[in-house]
Amino acid sequence: MAEQSTKSVLFVCLGNICRSPIAEAVFRKLVTDQNISENWRVDSAATSGYEIGNPPDYRGQSCMKRHGIPMSHVARQVPSLDLKMCVLCFSGSLTAVLFLTGTWAGPQTQEL
Repeated sequence: MAEQSTKSVLFVCLGNICRSPIAEAVFRKLVTDQNISENWRVDSAATSGYEIGNPPDYRGQSCMKRHGIPMSHVARQVPSLDLKMCVLCFSGSLTAVLFLTGTWAGPQTQEL
């Protein structure tokens, strides 16, 4: 039987305290329940630095607890190395997509 290679998935949102850590926790539970967690590197990160070092929002933690999904996370910003190693990258917003693809030019202003 061929050896399974490790795949990497990264969930990204603005602050890494709501959408992306929830997605990370749910995906991690799915692969754990299917006994394939050793084949996956699962992580999440932020496009901004606003929430670095903070735990997930209490509402997300409460939701995960109600559904029996373990969640242990500290917000961090996505380094470019993660993107190079990532097989799948999911974004929680259009802003995150623009940031990740390098097409984000920041706020646009028009002079009259």
